[in-house]
Amino acid sequence: MVAFHRRSLVVPLLVVAAIAALTLWSALGGNAPPAAKQAENARSVRFNMAWLPQGSMAGIFVAIDKGYFADAGITVEPVRGFGGMRTANELDQGMFEFAYIDPLSVALNRSKGGEVRMIGGINMRLPAGACFVKERHKIAKPADLAGLRFGAGQSSMIQALLPAWLKGNGVDPARVEQIQLDPAIVVSSLVEGRIDAAECWLGNSLALFDKAAKAKGVTIGRIAYADFGLDVYGSGFATQDALIEKEPEMVRAFLKAAYRGYADAARDPKAALAIIRKSYPLLDEAVTERQIRETAALMAAEDGSLRLKPEKIERTVTYLQASGQLQGFDQAPQLFTNAFVPMGNQP
Repeated sequence: MVAFHRRSLVVPLLVVAAIAALTLWSALGGNAPPAAKQAENARSVRFNMAWLPQGSMAGIFVAIDKGYFADAGITVEPVRGFGGMRTANELDQGMFEFAYIDPLSVALNRSKGGEVRMIGGINMRLPAGACFVKERHKIAKPADLAGLRFGAGQSSMIQALLPAWLKGNGVDPARVEQIQLDPAIVVSSLVEGRIDAAECWLGNSLALFDKAAKAKGVTIGRIAYADFGLDVYGSGFATQDALIEKEPEMVRAFLKAAYRGYADAARDPKAALAIIRKSYPLLDEAVTERQIRETAALMAAEDGSLRLKPEKIERTVTYLQASGQLQGFDQAPQLFTNAFVPMGNQP
C-alpha cells in the first residue's frame, strides 16, 4: 500500500509561423542523442529538462537531430530533471547552462539570492489542472474540490499557489486535503481511487492519465486552473544572469535553434516523435505524440508570441505572496528577459 506524505497537498499554424519566423540515462532506456553534425570547437552546454524525456521536449531533440544547434556552434546535452524548484537551483549552481523552468521556481530561487532568469516562453498558457475520475466524482469548478483528497507531486510548482487559487475561488484551503506524492505514482493513485483528484498537465501527464484510465475502464475529467483565475505562465527556457552577461550571443543562438526545432515539431509531430524515439525507444508512441501536439497548442496560446508579458509574470509573484511567500519581494522585473526571443526585444 502506498504511504502518503500529507502536507501540514490538426497542429496550430500560429506556432509554426511564429517560431519559424524567427545525458540522459533514465529508466526509459536510451542515450542522450549526439548532434547530427558536430561543429568544430563547438560550445558544449547542458540542458535540464526538469523531468524525464517526453513530448514537451521534442523541439530540443529535433534541433539536435537536424543540426540546428551545431549550425550555431553549440553542442547540447539534454539531462533529466527532478522538478522545477530543484532544476532552478541546479541551474543557478552552474550545473547546467539552460533549463526548462516555470516562473514560480525562478521567483523562489531569486528570493533566496539566486540569479536564474527566464529567456523565452514555451507554455504560454498554464498547462496545469485538476483531473478526476468521472465515474466517481463530478468536478466542474474549484468549489467541487472541497472535502476531497487532492494529490500532486511533491516537486510541483502549483502546490505553492494552490491555497491562494482555492481562496480566490471562494474555497477554504483547509477543506481540501492536499497530499504530496512521488510524481511517479500520481497517475496510478488517482485511477486506483487512493485519491479523489490529482494535478495533471497538458503536454505532460494528461495523456498518461487517459491511458491508465482507459486500461481501468474509467474516464478522466479535468478542470483547468487557468479557466478559474490562475492566468500565469507555465514553463519556458531559462539560464543564469552570468551567462547572459558573459555569452549573450550564445544565449541568443541557443534560443533561436531551440525554437526552430519546436517549429518543426509543431509542423510535423510524427517526424518529431520518430526523432525523440531514436534515443528513447521505450517512450509510448501515442502518449508522446499527444504531448508534442499539446505543447504546440500551448506555444500558440498568445497568437504565437513567445515573449513574456510583465503583468503575467507579476501575477505569479502576487499569487505566491497571497500564499504567504515572497513577502516584500520586489524582483519581478528580474525574473525574465525578452531580449533573446527571436524577433523580439524587452518591453
